[in-house]
Amino acid sequence: MACAAEDDPSNAQVGSCLEALGKGGKTLREDFHIVGCTTPQAAYKVIKKANRCDDVTNGYLVMSSRRTRSQLCLTLNAKKGDCFYQEIGFPTGKASKVTCGPSATYRVTKVSEGAADASICGKDVPNWTKTPDELPRAIVYRHPALTLCADRP
Repeated sequence: MACAAEDDPSNAQVGSCLEALGKGGKTLREDFHIVGCTTPQAAYKVIKKANRCDDVTNGYLVMSSRRTRSQLCLTLNAKKGDCFYQEIGFPTGKASKVTCGPSATYRVTKVSEGAADASICGKDVPNWTKTPDELPRAIVYRHPALTLCADRP
């Protein structure tokens, strides 16, 4: 599916939001397009556009562009109560915002901006990158500091 030029993720700026298109865990540029951050489909937010994303092991999804030779560093665009369907595994597979119910993989139970600390989600709640198949879990981004708590839908 081709995106209109204004929806092409290579045109995204810091603060832009993206929708993940279709099924499949790949993170190709063609799998995303720019949407308004308040739309229900806005699953990701661009937090950095650079030659290289830092700290990619802590939850960031990285999308590379051959045309611009840059990377988009993405966090989930989530608020408390949002549900996501996770493709393959986190953070390498895409996530799509979905209605909470049987099609959801997890639900965001808490959002803590300005803090990068898994313990915010509970004393025994692991960071997602250490135990990718367990719920509840914490999704911790270090730059900018953000912690999302996730549990069963």
